[in-house]
Amino acid sequence: MTKVGKDGVCIILPVLNEINNIVPLLDGIRQELTGILHTVCLIDDGSTDGTVEKIQEIMATNEHSLYLIQRRKSSYGSQRGSALRVGMEWGLQHTSHSIFVEMDGDLSHRPEDLKVGIRLIEFEEYDIAIASKYIPGSKVVNRPLGRNLVSFISSMAVGCVISFKIKDYSNGYRFYTRYAASVLTQYHWKYGSPIYLTEILAIWLRNGLRIVEFPFVYVGRNEGLSKLRIIDLVKAAIAVFEIGWRYHVIGFAKKTVELSTQTKVIS
Repeated sequence: MTKVGKDGVCIILPVLNEINNIVPLLDGIRQELTGILHTVCLIDDGSTDGTVEKIQEIMATNEHSLYLIQRRKSSYGSQRGSALRVGMEWGLQHTSHSIFVEMDGDLSHRPEDLKVGIRLIEFEEYDIAIASKYIPGSKVVNRPLGRNLVSFISSMAVGCVISFKIKDYSNGYRFYTRYAASVLTQYHWKYGSPIYLTEILAIWLRNGLRIVEFPFVYVGRNEGLSKLRIIDLVKAAIAVFEIGWRYHVIGFAKKTVELSTQTKVIS
């Protein structure tokens, strides 16, 4: 059984222009994980609003256990998936933490829900725990009804193509074991865009890992329908069918050289 008290938690946090959210988010994480060994790995994709400078300022105080990775986006659109892979591989190589957590940097994922997900991994022995918007007990606030409906229909459609074992394929608040992380390093990820959320779940499902969803409070952040583009929805639909083909038929391509999982504890 995983013991958080011994090995701790690696939080992977992609950020992009989050100057107004980064301080309360990091303070919330520290408060919720008081007494639990943890490291926050922040991956910045080229913030221009002072987010990086604020993070470096916080790091200089030594009040948080932070590590910052700076990147420059090389393609259009969100590259959250590729950022998360960078953070996950860093956590495997440079920490001995036994639980990994992915969350957004805009406060849509509340630090108050951290212990719920961690508990499911530590004591219930699940490999992956997903904060789900679509199970009883969940609550979505500050999000337009239209956007919520599009998200719900999309997740149902993905379930039809992949598996109905998962209700919420689109939420990125996820908790998983070190073993689940190491499984992912064995495979090529085709998508760096948000569709990676579906791709990763499909890899875990095909490998037979134990996945559970739990209710939480999702806080919407600037998610109006005007931000949705038809071309993006079409691309996502095509990608889902491509992932479904690999999941059900041909399998996922493995890397020829696997990432070393030798660890190094950070001081």
